[in-house]
Amino acid sequence: MSDRSDLIVTRSIMVAASLVLAATCTDEQVGVQAGPHLLAATFSEEFHIGDNPDERPFAHVVSMAFTANGHLVVVDRDNFNVVVFDDEGREVLEWGGQGEGPGEFETEPAEVAVSEDGSVAVSSFRRVTVFTAEGTIVGSHLSGDLFGGKVAFDGNGHVVAESAAGGELFAGRETESQSHLVRLRDNETIWSGRTVDAGSGIAFFIPRPIVAQLRDGRIAATMSDRYEIDILDGSSGTVLGRLVRPSAMPRPTPEALKAGLRESLTGGTDDPVLAEIYGDVTFGETLPVVSNVFPGPPGRTVWVRRGIGVGDELAPAVGDDMEAWAFHLYDLFDSRSYEYIGTVEVPDGFEPLAGDGERIAGVQRGALDVQSVRVLHVVIDPPGSG
Repeated sequence: MSDRSDLIVTRSIMVAASLVLAATCTDEQVGVQAGPHLLAATFSEEFHIGDNPDERPFAHVVSMAFTANGHLVVVDRDNFNVVVFDDEGREVLEWGGQGEGPGEFETEPAEVAVSEDGSVAVSSFRRVTVFTAEGTIVGSHLSGDLFGGKVAFDGNGHVVAESAAGGELFAGRETESQSHLVRLRDNETIWSGRTVDAGSGIAFFIPRPIVAQLRDGRIAATMSDRYEIDILDGSSGTVLGRLVRPSAMPRPTPEALKAGLRESLTGGTDDPVLAEIYGDVTFGETLPVVSNVFPGPPGRTVWVRRGIGVGDELAPAVGDDMEAWAFHLYDLFDSRSYEYIGTVEVPDGFEPLAGDGERIAGVQRGALDVQSVRVLHVVIDPPGSG
């Protein structure tokens, strides 16, 4: 689908929704927000890899990105490799492996981003490595801070990476942490997340940064406990706009849930030292409201994966059994007007990680949590069309 067709499809949704644009008193834009509502969506399978014993097995897929020519780049963390599939699901390239040789990873690869010219950036612990589209190394960045988080390309093709604060590795992280987005070419910080008191032991629901590469050199950034997503100019860090959901007030972490998790941890060990550690587990005050962001269909839409902390009328119930929580609702926003379009429910067991103008790609979890890679074509009906 062309950019012009993408834009026409997106505009038709916006007209049907009868939404209008509101701007703040600065250059930032925030779309007027309608109440939460489900959109009718049709998902049709383009390809599915790893669900058949004769196909490539995946250990732990953690990140994906589409290239400009429609290929899908997949990071399989526990296999230490990067695999590229064409638009029909045929494997066209693989590189990686554990080691210190060319194209190998000393530590598990974590996140991937692809530039407009096909360059591939992969983060792993303290290092970000940049490859050509053919998997040849063209650059590597090593930091005294922690990487291992999101990477992106700005509008000039420079790599931006999420980096933990502290100057030296692990320094000052006993009780608090802060993440930054750093342009690796000149070590310039373009965005900083809020400082978080993470406690000194095991922690649940502690706010974490959410970062995503969008189109046209823009980057989305927020903290997981706030439904206020900054849209940044990736080159300068200037905030161009925000995606907000005023109705998505975060839900407090239930006391029954805290007690249930502590009991589950302590009851599963006979070691008194571990039991003491588990008894001192730390909890965030609220449950996360955002857990992922990526561009997807139709056209210029931004998909926001809702966390269990979203408290609107579409939200599932929160109980002490986390296995029963539903994590398959995605809020869609127009990435030009920043208006909320509606909410889409994806198929059970499927977690999208990337998208383009027509498709979403992600991990399908089967029996015994076996992972496979699945790509779905998506058609979303305009609001009120049914």
